[in-house]
Amino acid sequence: MTSRSAPAAVVVLLSALAAGTAWAGHDSAALQDLEALLDTEVEGASRLLESALDAPAVVSTIHRAETAALGHRTVGEMLERLPGIYLGTTRDYGRVGLRGLSRPGDYNARLLMSIDGYRVNDALFDQALPGWEFPIVADWVKRLELVSGPASSVYGSNALLGVVNAVTLDGADAPGVRLRVGAGSFGTRDAVLNYGWNEGDADLFAGLALHASDGETLQDPALAGPAAPDGRVAGLDGTRYRSLFLKWRRGDWRLTLVSQERVKDSAIAAYGTLPGVAGNRYVDRYDYAEVAWDGAWRGDWRASTRLNLSASRFQGDYVYGEPRAPWLNRDELDGRWLGADVRLQWRGWLNHQLTLGVEGRHVFDAVQRNFDVGGGAPILWRRDTQTQAALYAQDQWRLAEQWALTGGARVDRVQDHGAALSPRLALVWRPSAPQAVKLLYGQGFRVPNLAERFYDDGGMAQRANPGLRAEHIRTVALAWERSVGTHGRLAVSLYRDRLRDLIELVGERVGQYRNMSRLRTRGLDVEGEWRPAAGWQLRGSVTLQQVRDGQGRQGDAPRWIAKGHVLAPLAPSWSAGLQAQALGRRSPLLPAQGTVDAVLQWQPAPGRSLGLRALNLTDERIWDPATPVEVQLARIPQERRRLELSWQQAF
Repeated sequence: MTSRSAPAAVVVLLSALAAGTAWAGHDSAALQDLEALLDTEVEGASRLLESALDAPAVVSTIHRAETAALGHRTVGEMLERLPGIYLGTTRDYGRVGLRGLSRPGDYNARLLMSIDGYRVNDALFDQALPGWEFPIVADWVKRLELVSGPASSVYGSNALLGVVNAVTLDGADAPGVRLRVGAGSFGTRDAVLNYGWNEGDADLFAGLALHASDGETLQDPALAGPAAPDGRVAGLDGTRYRSLFLKWRRGDWRLTLVSQERVKDSAIAAYGTLPGVAGNRYVDRYDYAEVAWDGAWRGDWRASTRLNLSASRFQGDYVYGEPRAPWLNRDELDGRWLGADVRLQWRGWLNHQLTLGVEGRHVFDAVQRNFDVGGGAPILWRRDTQTQAALYAQDQWRLAEQWALTGGARVDRVQDHGAALSPRLALVWRPSAPQAVKLLYGQGFRVPNLAERFYDDGGMAQRANPGLRAEHIRTVALAWERSVGTHGRLAVSLYRDRLRDLIELVGERVGQYRNMSRLRTRGLDVEGEWRPAAGWQLRGSVTLQQVRDGQGRQGDAPRWIAKGHVLAPLAPSWSAGLQAQALGRRSPLLPAQGTVDAVLQWQPAPGRSLGLRALNLTDERIWDPATPVEVQLARIPQERRRLELSWQQAF
């Protein structure tokens, strides 16, 4: 979609909104009671359950019913529906943009991702990507929460731009056996099997997810080489994914087990590899086990604790040389770590609720290897350990019936980086039950990860920089949210951020992470939602943002983002959904662009449904910025039109 036609996605959405206005009746059996919707309880803002309107942060949510109706498969598709978020991909790995930041070479290390409060960001890259790289799929998520702005005061490093928390299903939410199977364009195959059970204070939810795709055929003169003279690369863009998820509750105790693996074939000739040949591939594996105890209130005290053991593995295979005499270079990066968190809540003072917490993480094995398969000494072989510990406190003080003040701070001490202080202050005014005004201040930080500091493959793609410093952010925000009439809500937020010592990958064919930039960002998010009748939902947002470095340059952030979706019943047993998103111009190579997706669902009986989904319905050619390692390409082509057919059955 060119800059001239980019608003088409928004026009399509607005047309659907107009249709909804014309045909929807004001049914009291709306999709969800608006006051309950406005007062959704969230966990991500303070690591405890509280009203989203009272939370000391700007929090956006999307729920299971909404995402199921839109046919979402990954957590990334859910996340992209929330204000200010924009996603992209290098075709090997996804990228997440928030508050104007999605820098080349940054794989989402500035956004903390969690599952039921468990920190997913790994020990080597400090990254957690929400697409097929993520440990769980959208089918298992009850509610996705986006906490915008720094949250280091309760989470520490990585919570620089925000926190995403995926709250998973319990067995009581999805009892019995459920199976979803699907197939689609580019040889896509899917299967998700769930089982839920609940009896008394015992609850079990288990899931198995499988996904495979042959991928697209790419055509780009920049990919031309001896094996692909015309730049046509076919059969080299495939993905294989599998995930196992188990959550068991008994009383105050919870056990979670997750094992996930993704294999991604690479067709873009990254790191100067040989284009058009098989063998360029990435393997990502993530496993964790967590035991958690959430005690009930005993008088004025409540305690909770969690202990987790995690492991991640990355393998990258890179083919160099000539098609008749190729040689294989390999990365192997393995991490194993132990995490623990203990929290106490106390409400012994009138109108106060105090939270005290201690958290630690010990990386007891972090190995980085690079070598040529079949010969020679290793180019890189490094083993590290890392320990970090933190103490945090937060007080939520009810000043008056309509006023609340939250103050908190966290001190983190990370090995090799000294101590970091992250304060938070939030003043919340509730002039009426379905309305909140918030004035927010916070600071956050991110320490450089082990791969940024120590990975060095001898000058092939990256050089080490052990002297990297932590990057920091300071933010001020003003937010307002309220109901509109009896069926709508409106949310507006303004923010201003200052970042320093931003870590960026610099260089062309050989990159190095350095502390480069001071950035100033400011933005406006406006979100509206209307649920006029049973089965109807209309939701959209507009984001305006500006990013400037020390020289006043804009960078590759879009100046605006517009998105929205419509859900509507068409006839008995039939429903439809439409979602659209558009981004403003990012560079001369990246004009304004947008896409429209559509879904049609038929439910012949309870527990059975047939769905047809079209992604990039109008088959637009859209692009994402190339990172310094995609040396063959000036910009990365994104996915073209894809059709998916799925069947879901409950037993």
